[in-house]
Amino acid sequence: MKSNPRDRRPSNAKGWARCWSVSKSEVKELLAEESWTPDPEHSLPEHPAYVSDRGELLLVSRTGKGLLYASRQELMEKSAESRKSPFPSHMLEGNLPQGPHFVEAVPSLIDALARILDIPRESLDSSFESLQLVDKALKKIRPKKRILEIPDLFPGLIAYTGEVMREASGGTWWLHEIHGPIYEPYIRYGAGGRYMDAWGEMYKSITEPRALSVTTIVYAELAHAGFAGGSAGQDQPRVTFVDKDPEEDVEYFIEYVEGPHGGGYRQAVRRRPK
Repeated sequence: MKSNPRDRRPSNAKGWARCWSVSKSEVKELLAEESWTPDPEHSLPEHPAYVSDRGELLLVSRTGKGLLYASRQELMEKSAESRKSPFPSHMLEGNLPQGPHFVEAVPSLIDALARILDIPRESLDSSFESLQLVDKALKKIRPKKRILEIPDLFPGLIAYTGEVMREASGGTWWLHEIHGPIYEPYIRYGAGGRYMDAWGEMYKSITEPRALSVTTIVYAELAHAGFAGGSAGQDQPRVTFVDKDPEEDVEYFIEYVEGPHGGGYRQAVRRRPK
């Protein structure tokens, strides 16, 4: 061969079966110079696989490029080990026990949220303004990681922030199954399967050394979707929303930031001007 891929550094991640990325011309040379037989177990439509006499495995893509594994047996063993390994931890694991029944539990979770935070149930009317009542009540829970420990509090926050976004967007709840009992709840809106969620930033704000404001988290989602402060990315002012609390030395705000792949909104905090 003009260029033997086996002489190069392997392309695989550390700990995985040793393999090399091969070009279209290298695939042709390999198939011409070696003795290969089709491998039905690893073949897919328009993606044939071949095994050499020396036990190598060649996977060929539709474009003609491929992956050359040093050992078919090693790949089989690594794949079997991977299937036995536990799934990586997910931020909702153990924190959203309702799983596939979350959507039907939303009303009762909001009832529980009102009870836990001592907010009149009628005040949780799915309006954006009502989120400030939630923020004020959450400030009494210290350390804030206790939010994950109090039964139904974190699920209740996800349920209520989702309802606020659903009301503002006219969207619907949608659950995305991850694995086992883990389901990610989203609010779908508009055409094209667009969606919003508040649980990701909320979890990070609870577990990381950053400020927690469900008002600004929800506003950022609504603004990015075009339901607050105008359509996302269209002549937005740098600061689009400020959540001022006279009892705090800081104020939470949303700012629109341009990046290499377009603009977006982010939650931030700053010391309150005197």
